[in-house]
Amino acid sequence: MRITLVIMGLPGGGAERVCVNLANAWAASGQATTLLTIAQNSRPSAYAIDPRVDRCDVGWPRWAHSGELNAEAIAPVLRGLYEADCSELIEEITIIAMLRFAILATKPDVVIPHIDRTNVLVLAAMQQTGVPVIPCEVTDTGRISLGNWQNAREALYRRAAAVVAPDPTIASWLSGRGAPAHAISNPLVKPPARPVKERGRRRQLVTLARLSPEKRPEFLVRSFASLTADYPDWDLEIHGDGPLRDFLERLARELAPAGRIRFCGFSTDHYGVLAGADLFVSASWIEGFGNAIWEALACGVPVVAMEAGAPVRTLVRHGIDGLIVRENTMAALASALASLMGNDSARQVLAARAIEVVTRFSMESSLRKWDALLESVVRVQTEEGRAV
Repeated sequence: MRITLVIMGLPGGGAERVCVNLANAWAASGQATTLLTIAQNSRPSAYAIDPRVDRCDVGWPRWAHSGELNAEAIAPVLRGLYEADCSELIEEITIIAMLRFAILATKPDVVIPHIDRTNVLVLAAMQQTGVPVIPCEVTDTGRISLGNWQNAREALYRRAAAVVAPDPTIASWLSGRGAPAHAISNPLVKPPARPVKERGRRRQLVTLARLSPEKRPEFLVRSFASLTADYPDWDLEIHGDGPLRDFLERLARELAPAGRIRFCGFSTDHYGVLAGADLFVSASWIEGFGNAIWEALACGVPVVAMEAGAPVRTLVRHGIDGLIVRENTMAALASALASLMGNDSARQVLAARAIEVVTRFSMESSLRKWDALLESVVRVQTEEGRAV
């Protein structure tokens, strides 16, 4: 089977990690796998890619050449968009045509795009090619809109061979709008065996997240800062980068004693970071799965997570391996953190059950479901082709 995965680029991020994990796993199993990026250009990938994975890049933004953008190439795209009532995408015809050309050049049996807007562009590009497309959603589609692309997403998802969502609740929401949705949890690699680190006198509260509004890092900085006097042996490490970093660093200097809140930047070694953690925290208001939460639990680190929809409530079992903060306030987050920062035995009880996440949501189970779906989709496509 020839599989082509498509993603905008490969900076650090949960969707990017899922995409690379799938590409690596399929290449290792002997599938002819291509990873097509749209705008990576010459930048290196944040994550290691198996050398058996073929790499190509559209090189966006640039001018389209005549082989990509011509009347013959775009005619079926335009027909498909009009039939789907998605004329709002016609203004994107240049990148759509370039994507169509690049994807078809890989001679795929199936195409798997990642992240909502890329999914829409790829579905538009592959109109009337006969190649099945399985868009991979990575966020909670019921809690976030694509604005003027919302109609296009719903219309084109109904035409997809299948749509994969990371949680049954998200799959159900998509199914309710006519999409052939399937729930498959994110395929994440379990942590390697590491020597047990001897704990120092200081305790570490850790988060791994993009410093952007949907992750609510301000909640975390303010909540922890309010606890620094009562818990002088605890520090907060924030791993990640994003548009709010400068603001957050200023806020931390204003609210917390020097050195108690550390901004460590983006890291690809999540398990190295988590090996030194005593407690993990997520203040995000939306998650499709929660990769960093899964990784923390897999390392035996209990989690305090703010309410972020069904995916996180499934991942973190309240009172078993972590705490869900159901009240949407900084005071509630600070209270939950304090309840564990001040209670070593309670953290140890939660930590003992945390590692069960490796079997509850295993890489192997995810890949089996993906492989079954791919075989089903390609078989249906082959049978339909024979019937024509």
